[in-house]
Amino acid sequence: MTLVVRDDRGSTQSAAYAGLGEVWKRDGAILNTPAGNAVGVGIGLAAVLKAQAAPSRHFKSPNDLHIQYYRWACISNCFPPEFQWIQQAREKYKLTPFLKVYGGYAPDRDGELVSIKIKAPTPMLVAMVPSSVANQLHARPEMLEPALAKNSCQQRGVQSQTFQCTFNAADGPQSLVVVPEAGEKVPHKNAEIEFFASKCIEHCALPPPENANASTEKVNP
Repeated sequence: MTLVVRDDRGSTQSAAYAGLGEVWKRDGAILNTPAGNAVGVGIGLAAVLKAQAAPSRHFKSPNDLHIQYYRWACISNCFPPEFQWIQQAREKYKLTPFLKVYGGYAPDRDGELVSIKIKAPTPMLVAMVPSSVANQLHARPEMLEPALAKNSCQQRGVQSQTFQCTFNAADGPQSLVVVPEAGEKVPHKNAEIEFFASKCIEHCALPPPENANASTEKVNP
């Protein structure tokens, strides 16, 4: 955008400038030279001024012109965070009746997204549980069902499924547990599991908290 200021008192200079624009417009040879682009600006400006011309107005005295230009622009934390799917676990293994536990995941932020994909020849239980619980499941398998009763990030009886869950930083370390559903015959075939978390990789610093009592004069020039 370009700011154009015109003296509206009908001076001879403004009339001469408009006339010069008409001369440039008629001279096709000039427009075809390297300077033609610059000339075209004068033509366009003259056309705008001519189209918007208004009757001359009378002023009591010459007036001084003062222009203060403001531009609303970001000055800090201007780049949004960038996220990428980071693999937490991936395995293809011979299915057994025993529980598989994949630990080592902890959310970095509130609302962090995880994606889990399972492919198996028999119905499976797939769930995210606190690592403090998962670490005890081999010795105390009876802890699994009570833990699942309080957990929404789970799929029951699935063979081919991709699902997503969100976690908060306060949730702490989590583990992925995978096991054939109880009572199902376990074939000696392969099962596949993939586990990804959406992690921030660029511009991850949080902006400073805003002062709710700040004066509006700080944002309005």
